[in-house]
Amino acid sequence: MRIAIVSPWYITDGGAEKVDGILGEMYPNADIFTLFFKDQGIPEKLRGRAIQGSFLHSIPGIHRLYRPLLSLVPYGLESFDLRGYDLVITSDWACAKGVLTDTHTQHICYCHSPMRLIWDLYQTYLQDLPAWQRPLYALTARQLRQYDFEASQRVDSFIANSNYIAQRIRHYYKRDSTVIYPPVETSRGYIASDIGDYYLAVGRLNRTKRLDLLVLACNSLKRRLLISGWGPAEKYLKSIAGPTIEFLGRVPDGELDERYAHCRALLFAADEDFGIVPVEAQSFGRPVIAYGYGGSLETVRVSDPSGQPDTGVYFAEQTVESVIEGIQQFESREDSFIPKVIRDRSRMFDTSVFIDKMHVFVGRLAGQTCRDASGEESEAAQFVGDHS
Repeated sequence: MRIAIVSPWYITDGGAEKVDGILGEMYPNADIFTLFFKDQGIPEKLRGRAIQGSFLHSIPGIHRLYRPLLSLVPYGLESFDLRGYDLVITSDWACAKGVLTDTHTQHICYCHSPMRLIWDLYQTYLQDLPAWQRPLYALTARQLRQYDFEASQRVDSFIANSNYIAQRIRHYYKRDSTVIYPPVETSRGYIASDIGDYYLAVGRLNRTKRLDLLVLACNSLKRRLLISGWGPAEKYLKSIAGPTIEFLGRVPDGELDERYAHCRALLFAADEDFGIVPVEAQSFGRPVIAYGYGGSLETVRVSDPSGQPDTGVYFAEQTVESVIEGIQQFESREDSFIPKVIRDRSRMFDTSVFIDKMHVFVGRLAGQTCRDASGEESEAAQFVGDHS
């Protein structure tokens, strides 16, 4: 089959980009399209592949200016010539599903999230802007919401990266979806023989990750907290950090593995669509103290009805007081967590599981398309039987 993979843009190599890298490995002959990109933002597994940008890529400094130019996103997406493709996979969190495809093309949207800055976080982003910029942003967001909804109707099949996102797809787009969790390299995880005296936080340092809550909670409790990551909130976080807080900056994978393996627990305060970091921590047998909302409800097991052992604890609100309560609850039963159970639980999110489920999903659609066209079972349909 002739296949295209489409993503909104590549600026930082984060969770969504890791998914694109795995898709690129699954389909090594696929053509890659994105509105614009920086070399360091290209997923590691896609580096060296030809990547086609839109006319937006030719705008100097577009990776810094894209928010004021969001109104151009539909034009950029619809400028891609996808005629003749049998399968288009849009890896979407910012209207990528708006690409135009042939009538015979199967369009699968792997949805990381409906675009947060125009949907559920619209008011947050609006209030962050200077007053004089708000009217233009409000107009742009309204136009993009309409476009994003219309674009969702062009998709043949939706895949959601969590049940949480499946609910949001149904709410905003009125579409059903199949849940396939994103790939996490849990096979890298191991159980260390000794545990350090620190908590760990990992992620991009921006306001949506709510690392400020973790810093202030550990200040109050005088607990040692190591923070791995970089981003625009770094200066502010350092300004409120006490002597027990250490900023590690960009940490190579091997060193980060060591930090995961020896931490008391991971602290996680974000409202995430899925959240790869908690799964990574659990692959090293370490518990997670998480905000009990969003993707964490699916990746961290707490009070399971079947009686399965917990892999962490939740705190109820995004407040310093609630984080403190979560840490204290964890410490009151720290010895009850079983590293091997935690590590085994993480395996359900492994990259191999993602690849198998994606192959079956794509194969089923391809087989259905061939049967619809010929009335006979095709090789693609037989492929499904081999991988079910």
